[in-house]
Amino acid sequence: MSAVSKAPAPAMLVLRVVVGWMFFSAFHRRVILEPQKLVPEAAGYVGEKFNQFMPGAIFGVGDLIAFLLDRPELLHAFLWTFTLIEALVGLALMLGLGTRLAALGTLMLSAGILFGAGWLGPTCLDEWQIGAMGMAGGAALLLGGAGPLSVDAWIARARPAWMRPRLARLAADPTPTPSLLLTAALAAGIFAVTLATNQIFHGGVFGTLHNDSVKPRVDVLGLEQWDGSLRLTLERPVGPETYGAFLVALRVLDERGAPVLAMDADALASIPAEAIENRWLVKVRPGPHGLVVPLGARATVRLDLGDRLPPGRYRVELEDVSGAVFASTHAVGGEPFAWAAGGVRSVDGEDAHLPVLP
Repeated sequence: MSAVSKAPAPAMLVLRVVVGWMFFSAFHRRVILEPQKLVPEAAGYVGEKFNQFMPGAIFGVGDLIAFLLDRPELLHAFLWTFTLIEALVGLALMLGLGTRLAALGTLMLSAGILFGAGWLGPTCLDEWQIGAMGMAGGAALLLGGAGPLSVDAWIARARPAWMRPRLARLAADPTPTPSLLLTAALAAGIFAVTLATNQIFHGGVFGTLHNDSVKPRVDVLGLEQWDGSLRLTLERPVGPETYGAFLVALRVLDERGAPVLAMDADALASIPAEAIENRWLVKVRPGPHGLVVPLGARATVRLDLGDRLPPGRYRVELEDVSGAVFASTHAVGGEPFAWAAGGVRSVDGEDAHLPVLP
């Protein structure tokens, strides 16, 4: 039986150039092809996409996104830094230069994509697949090195002294020999993350399959009464990121079911922009046929009421152009401000519990 070869695998070239281009192409798109993506005031600013990741992000990524969204200058700097790191990692992988260090960067960037955006993808679970495969590719290159068709291998042949320091070998050794225990542990860890995120985001391991990118839902987070007006705080946490929910009716009913406020599509479309206080980059706005609520948007909308409402519980119904109705019940007291969180029931009878705004 022939001995097992310890020569670096030329097949690593295939993995390197494809994974490398996946990351470098993000820089290429944002800086070369469509530079407006990194301009905060421009349409298509990548910060808006970042905003849409937030509702379903897990493991603290959503909190980080919210922190950055509340600090636009810091968000802009973060997006530039993230883009430049993607460029460096991608270029290093394609060249095979410092491959193992770049592979570690690939693994970490992919984990961020997976935890932040893995819930998105209305057809093929797109972001979850990209994140999971990126982590697997990064781990394979971290363990296997660049292979012979790489700058790392050329340096090892032409300047072997450069590869003698331990840090140099950890970052760029084209012929690493990781232990079977390390390989098995890393593989098991990434497989566990893949299964866990598949289950959390989509119920893909057991139970009922679900996809929060398919059907939009608008939640009413709070209701307050102020100076003859109602202030309604809305958020859209689920649904496709490619288009908004289109609200065509809004009704507020008292405890007897009598309407105290009713607005049709024309009335919603006529809400002045100054009556909408948006918190994030993605904005609730009046459209030609109603009120548009994009994925990730959170806003407080001021609605003229005239008379003050007596204390009690009020049912808010929001109707989407699809016919879905999102309803919740809120307590309004005698004081000018009252938060309440209630259950939301969509037209198909599914319940969800809403958070109270901080």
